Order: sequence, then structure tokens, then C-alpha cells
Amino acid sequence: MNTETFNRRSQLLHWGLALFGIAAWLTGENADDGFNSNGFLLHLYLGLAVLVFILTRFGTGLLTKGKLSFKGWTYFNRAQWRLAAQDIGQLIRFKLPQREIHQGLAGIVQFSGLLLFLWMAISGTAIFLLQNSTGSALFEAIEEGHEVGEALIPLFLILHVGAVIVHTLSGDHVWKSMVRKDSN
Repeated sequence: MNTETFNRRSQLLHWGLALFGIAAWLTGENADDGFNSNGFLLHLYLGLAVLVFILTRFGTGLLTKGKLSFKGWTYFNRAQWRLAAQDIGQLIRFKLPQREIHQGLAGIVQFSGLLLFLWMAISGTAIFLLQNSTGSALFEAIEEGHEVGEALIPLFLILHVGAVIVHTLSGDHVWKSMVRKDSN
């Protein structure tokens, strides 16, 4: 299979989200030491880096054309969910679905990951900004929502990285699209 290569800007966005997002997630437990602790500050700054990358990614998706555009890539339509159901049926029969970029199950998993990173960055920033309101209903709701997101990150990583591994084992080295230099 011929895996398309993303340009350097796209690769930077992907790796920035991946590295800062995973680092923020891994340091999440350190944030429980209090707002003035080094662990909280490390988690906060990593989370703010994720916020910059995810806002840039959403801006790129909304304002550009091409591989990173959100045009036609959403899970808010029936066609995408129908394709995803077909993909699951193929996977159950041990067949790897072949779709256009961001379509079907892959598109749903990837877009869900972007929404999850967006939620985590925004809710984490809100927790920091509302730190003087601890105990308020709004603060508690945002904090609980942030913890739900924290629990969903491993599921997303298993699905996303697992799909890359399955594609690689089938001979489709999709991971190369995020490390090779674009020929364009």
C-alpha cells in the first residue's frame, strides 16, 4: 500500500499533540499535590502546550483545505457512522477496512481524540483559572469532567496506536506518514 506522507507542519501538530498530551496525562497525578506544587505547575504548563497545539489543529482544520481540513470529516453525520459500522464488521471478519483519510472508524477515533484533547486542555485551563472557587458547583463539575477525560485517554491511545500496529502488521506502514519527509 502507498501511504501518503503529511507535510512537516502536519507532522509537527501531530507530534506536539502526542508528546505534550501524553506528558500532561502522565503528570496528572502530580497535580493533586495542590495548586502551588511543582507537580501541578508541570502538569499545567504541559496542558497549556496541549492547548496551543489543539487550538492550532482546530484552526487548521476549520480554515484550510487538504488533508487536515475538517470538511467532510465529522462524526455528526449518519454516513460516517454507517462506514464505521461497516469497518467494525470487516474487523470482526479479520479484514482491514480500506477507506479514504479520516473516514469510517478511523475518522471517528481520530476526531474523538481531537475532541478529547480539546476538552482536557480547556477544562484543565478552567480548573486553573477557577482555583479560587474550589468547592463551587461549577469548579467541581469541571474537575469531575476533567477526570472523566483522564480515564478516556488510555482508551483513545489503545485504539489509535493499536490501529497503527494492526496496519503495520498488515503491511500498510501508516506510521511512516508522520515521520517521512513529504515529497511535495
